[in-house]
Amino acid sequence: MITGVFSMRLWTPVGVLTSLAYCLHQRRVALAELQEADGQRPVDRSLLKLKMVQVVFRHGARSPLKPLPLEEQGGMFAGQLTKVGMQQMFALGERLRKNYVEDIPFLSPTFNPQEVFIRSTNIFRNLESTRCLLAGLFQCQKEGPIIIHTDEADSEVLYPNYQSCWSLRQRTRGRRQTASLQPGISEDLKKVKDRMGIDSSDKVDFFILLDNVAAEQEKMGSCRFHGS
Repeated sequence: MITGVFSMRLWTPVGVLTSLAYCLHQRRVALAELQEADGQRPVDRSLLKLKMVQVVFRHGARSPLKPLPLEEQGGMFAGQLTKVGMQQMFALGERLRKNYVEDIPFLSPTFNPQEVFIRSTNIFRNLESTRCLLAGLFQCQKEGPIIIHTDEADSEVLYPNYQSCWSLRQRTRGRRQTASLQPGISEDLKKVKDRMGIDSSDKVDFFILLDNVAAEQEKMGSCRFHGS
């Protein structure tokens, strides 16, 4: 009985290790085939089959989240997707169409809900960005309803969620005040506000200034994608 127990305890890990060794060997073989030096033995791509594609993207260019005092927004709401942002997302959709519809026949030319799952945060600029991307990808052709899946704000995980994560709230509490206390920051901010004609009593910091500068660059036609 004792011998049987020891035998079982001995062979069980040996079997696991053998399986791991075999898996590692197979992985090394696969990597070696993909990494042949100087292309002497290129991989036959006809033997490869694309199984799944995940595309993660941010929204296109937007207006500032908090406009500077006395600055005109041009009739736009804060944080709204701009015309440039719409064009950016449509162009990204066209690139995906070329890659996964034309060059590699992975997706159907028309939208098929059985092939594509769409997820977005429930923020207007992100929903609009997603719609523009889909318009570029499928050229407004569809076989069924296009459903963009979202989640409730208190359980969203696609952005830093201060509502549901106590630890995140604790770690980021007072970060703006801490940043403003860094040596020379207050003096530099005062100089910038004076030169821009912003009243010293207005609550404007470098985070707001940076956001406005980035939004202005996007409005001028930059192809870089925006931040939050």
